[in-house]
Amino acid sequence: MKNLINFLITGLLFFTGLQASGGIGGGGIANIPQGQDREKYHLGKAVYNQDLSLEKQANVKLVEQEERLEYLQGSLPNTEKRRVNLPDYAGKLTEEQLQALEYFVQVRFNVKLPEKKKE
Repeated sequence: MKNLINFLITGLLFFTGLQASGGIGGGGIANIPQGQDREKYHLGKAVYNQDLSLEKQANVKLVEQEERLEYLQGSLPNTEKRRVNLPDYAGKLTEEQLQALEYFVQVRFNVKLPEKKKE
């Protein structure tokens, strides 16, 4: 009987130890920036999640937007690639929205985008 109690206590301690170890977690939560970067992040998030109605923009470099959006699409995790199609946004984003989207993807998915050339 004493052996059974010891066995149960040991098993219980072992089981609770496994539960408390944290187990396997999902993807990490991005550190949401503060200040102006926070506004940029949330604008990018709204564009990414299609929370904004996007309409065709005048005076937009369509080919440049397509290239930037295709690059962003390629940098997403596979699960996200199936969920969103960023190249569909080409011609519908202002420069501010596109920069915010790039910023959101960098922060949220820990993606390093190439440095932009200063003109």
